[in-house]
Amino acid sequence: MLSLGLRLLIALLLIAGLAGLEVKRAADELSVVFLVDASDSMPLAARQLALDYVRSALQRMGPKDKAGVILFGADALVERTLSDKKELESFTSKVTSIQTDLAGAIRLGLALLPADTARRLVILSDGIETSGDAYEAAKLAAASGTQITVVPFRVQAGTEALIVDVNAPSRLRQGEQFSLEVVIDSTTDQQVGVRVLGGAAVAYEGALRLRSGRHGYSLPLVAGPPGFAAYRVQIAPLTDTFYQNNELAAFSQIEGPPKVLLVKNVNPRDGVDESKELIAALQASNILVDVAPASGLPSELPVLANYVSVILVDVPARDLSARQMSAIQTYVRDLGGGLVVVGGPSSFGVGGYFKTPLEETLPVDMEIKDQKRFPKVTFVVVMDKSGSMSATEGGVMKIQLAGEGAARVAELMHDFDEITVVAFDTAPVDVIGPLPGTERDQAASQARTIGPGGGGIYVYEAMQFAADIIRKSTNPTRHIILLSDGQDSEHQEGARDLVRTLADEGITLSVVSIGEGQDVPFLKDIAALGNGRFHLTQEAASIPNILTSEAAEVQRNYIIEEPFFPLQRAPSPILQGITAVPPLQGYIGTTAKEAARMILVSDLADGSHDPILAAWQYGLGRSVAWTSDATGRWAKNWVSWNQFARFWAQTVRYTINQGAQANAVVHVTREGELATVTVDAKSDAGAYLNGLTMLVNVVGPDGQTQSVSLQQVAPGRYEGTFAPATEGAYLIRVAGSDPNQSGGDTPPVAQTAGWVLSYSPEYQTLAADPNFLARVAQLTGGTVVGEDLGVIFTHDLQAPARATRPIWPELFTLALLLLPLDIAVRRLVVTRYDLQRAGARLRAWVVLHAPHPAPVPPQRAEQLSALFKAKDRAGVSSTNAPRTQGHEEVGASGRSPMPPPIVTGDRSKGDQLIAPTEAPPPPVVAVPPRPSAPSPTVPSSTSAALLAKKRAREKKE
Repeated sequence: MLSLGLRLLIALLLIAGLAGLEVKRAADELSVVFLVDASDSMPLAARQLALDYVRSALQRMGPKDKAGVILFGADALVERTLSDKKELESFTSKVTSIQTDLAGAIRLGLALLPADTARRLVILSDGIETSGDAYEAAKLAAASGTQITVVPFRVQAGTEALIVDVNAPSRLRQGEQFSLEVVIDSTTDQQVGVRVLGGAAVAYEGALRLRSGRHGYSLPLVAGPPGFAAYRVQIAPLTDTFYQNNELAAFSQIEGPPKVLLVKNVNPRDGVDESKELIAALQASNILVDVAPASGLPSELPVLANYVSVILVDVPARDLSARQMSAIQTYVRDLGGGLVVVGGPSSFGVGGYFKTPLEETLPVDMEIKDQKRFPKVTFVVVMDKSGSMSATEGGVMKIQLAGEGAARVAELMHDFDEITVVAFDTAPVDVIGPLPGTERDQAASQARTIGPGGGGIYVYEAMQFAADIIRKSTNPTRHIILLSDGQDSEHQEGARDLVRTLADEGITLSVVSIGEGQDVPFLKDIAALGNGRFHLTQEAASIPNILTSEAAEVQRNYIIEEPFFPLQRAPSPILQGITAVPPLQGYIGTTAKEAARMILVSDLADGSHDPILAAWQYGLGRSVAWTSDATGRWAKNWVSWNQFARFWAQTVRYTINQGAQANAVVHVTREGELATVTVDAKSDAGAYLNGLTMLVNVVGPDGQTQSVSLQQVAPGRYEGTFAPATEGAYLIRVAGSDPNQSGGDTPPVAQTAGWVLSYSPEYQTLAADPNFLARVAQLTGGTVVGEDLGVIFTHDLQAPARATRPIWPELFTLALLLLPLDIAVRRLVVTRYDLQRAGARLRAWVVLHAPHPAPVPPQRAEQLSALFKAKDRAGVSSTNAPRTQGHEEVGASGRSPMPPPIVTGDRSKGDQLIAPTEAPPPPVVAVPPRPSAPSPTVPSSTSAALLAKKRAREKKE
């Protein structure tokens, strides 16, 4: 029964623990979290006062109290977790100080406070809230039973002048005189210098006499060339507190004839100017053209938005930065701009457009899907893995960019191709492959994981290793790509002879040199000896584009040079009024995307119908791909064609959003964390445009786009909100369509506007707001605390009714302790004999530790003395008897009699009985030989012996 009971008890303990049994207990502790404002509106002196205040308050903590500290600005950080320590060294957390988010700090404080204690938040701030909603956070605190107490800091602002607002007309005409309205707030009368920048030029410069308070001032300006103009107003006070509020800008759109930007290749492959005839054709059609090299393509969207369309003429991707290509993509997709790409031997696939933002923007893919048109190719990519490849560019190591280039070469392969990637320094370190084209994904993923090594690259050894691999291939086209450092290419001896031998075997070699250096001439030589190409780049970011263009060049069929007459596949405004076109001599092979409109296609003898002229709608804008060129190389019959200028003028105008001149006015106002976009849409006749589906794309300074749907709130007026996150210029593209009208390429409203997010509101408010803090505290039943620090740790809050605490650890511990007892009950057998022995030992222990008996009364002591004397006499007489050797007198128990204890001290006074340290020897008694007759019984005790002697004397008498 005992074993069963123990088992049941253990089982119940385990079940209760697993069920999460909890116990309730009353909470009498107090937890306090200090929320300290560390934003820029709190000067250093105020932050030091806040630190001293918290230190002093901690000294008044009770024995069961705990306190934590949170610093907050635009974000909130835990400076100190809840602790019972009363010391605080200093504030070490670094928060973003350009904003004040009190609501976020309150929410973090609530998360830090435990649920089983009384809770209090203490806010030390100037009360200037620039983001978040502290009232909503305070309501959340009140609902959780947390009190908010505030300690307001009345910060005195120093001398300050700040630009509050700048207003410029939303639309201007070139050369128009206008006034730029500026609102400036100053704490005192003072004179400041003022400057207005229109783009990169100084549009106005002078001085202003400021009056104390907020006042408006007018600055006379003249509108510049057409496009978007950002007018930045700057002031320079003699004494100031915050420099952040001394500059503000406004946007204006200066109207004028639309302009296009033509970007040309300044280093064409055969020295032919690809853009000459095209520029002349556009100018003959009264289209204003700005010409720039690839390096002159703007990467800033406000500058790019000054053009209605961009034309790229035979521009390779390696000449464009990633930021430039991303800007083009955003310009077309989100701002409704136009893009025309004109082919040539350095564009499209052979120009390295594969997997770039340009490929995503264009209506064609850079790959030709028909594998039957390609020869079987074997690639061996040898990349420099030396220590110089660990250098970073734009946050990315050079070796990673090289690995990305090798990965793109693998992704361009067809199923019957083959690739090997070798990372080399003084020896081959990483070797990937040979792998067939069917495993291109595996080759690409492994290439992207290659890391840097050390030393320099041994060119001869690297080339010999690549030669040994590629000679095993039976593919008709075999090509080696060597990527090396122009400054650190070692072991050049024998490399030229090896490359000559490979060229005789039909194996070609191209070289990519990263940076100029002493080894560039050698690298050029071996590229020429290998019947390949030499590429020199100063930017490692262009390596992927170079390698993909090299792979496309090797595959050869990307450049198709064969005379044909283009066939019209679909109608288009581009061919309006054109009934026939001349023949072409060549083009770059591409594949049309599914959503693209194939306008003209090739008509070759092998039945190929590759796109020659393709267009599509990409986001809000349009892009066009012309895969042939505009020169005498492939389009010599087109250059002399009488419709050449008309064709190109209609192509460019197709990409221009004609609704850009619609009568729509865009306004942006900011309130709190949100900005409201208001669009007033009217027709050319001045009638309100109602019932439109209005979409707005907001492109921020960081290039991120927010899409906002506007709702109609009044006749012709539409509104929507977005959340600006970064200070700077925002471009806003408005596109309105009529859902009741189907067809047509031109939306009824298409307008681009600009707006500038000014500096943070942290620098706009100069006066503290203690009343705001008092209202926040009032929502939770809290108060404003002054210098009475004892109030902070006063236990006057209603603690939680009963706090719960899980007890599964105790239950599991008890079950664990009972388990050995249960095992012992089941395994150990206890008999009655074991119980008797245990009882005897227990009684012995009790007797040993029992208190000593009381002293013997005097009469009893006298009787005992008499008995002891009689015993002594008997002992004396017995000593005279002869003793038999080997025997000694024993008692009835078989043991030698022990002497009586010796009494020392006075027991009536509590003295103890002490046994003698050495017992006297027992008396020796001679035992006579046993007679035949029975001998008298030996007395069993001293009393019996005395009695026997007494009886013997009585008989004698």
